[in-house]
Amino acid sequence: MILMMQQGNSDAFDQIFEKYKNEAVRTAYLITGRKSICEDIAQEAFIKCFKHIGDLQNPNGFHAWFFRILTRTAWKFGRSASREIPMDNMAEKVEESNLDLLNEQYSAVEENRLLYSEINHLEPKQKTVVILYYFNGLSTKEIAKACRCLEGTVKSRLFSARNKLKARLDSVNHSGEECGDLCRPQKYLKKI
Repeated sequence: MILMMQQGNSDAFDQIFEKYKNEAVRTAYLITGRKSICEDIAQEAFIKCFKHIGDLQNPNGFHAWFFRILTRTAWKFGRSASREIPMDNMAEKVEESNLDLLNEQYSAVEENRLLYSEINHLEPKQKTVVILYYFNGLSTKEIAKACRCLEGTVKSRLFSARNKLKARLDSVNHSGEECGDLCRPQKYLKKI
């Protein structure tokens, strides 16, 4: 399918779009924490993907290549929050059944509100590796390709992020704040 897309087949691009659109919107939301721009980020990432698909030398590496484009686009939007690009509303293109899936994914994030809030306090590169690893299921090798860094750097960022999350969740627990199971960081750090 990637080879067909590289040869200019627009139907192949449509199939890739359908396959990755929900994951792209969700990832953009998780990186920026803002629903208002996640569709714009995903849309821009798909446009860049379409324009530069010829640059992809290994079609098997498409997933990591696309997420490199997506994460860099999300970082750019995060840095310049006032920038707005008029685009078609991606939600109009998402099928109703996919909207239900997307809503379930957002609900899962909301259920872990405290944990996600703490993830938002991480520096952008740590936050990105946590999201790509735990929420998108990418391997450390794929994340290294997506972020253009060494696999050891990804592992180091994951390790540091886990320690920061554990410390912050422990401090919430010791402050006496009522937060139920979320105050048991060891339970959530198994996920994270």
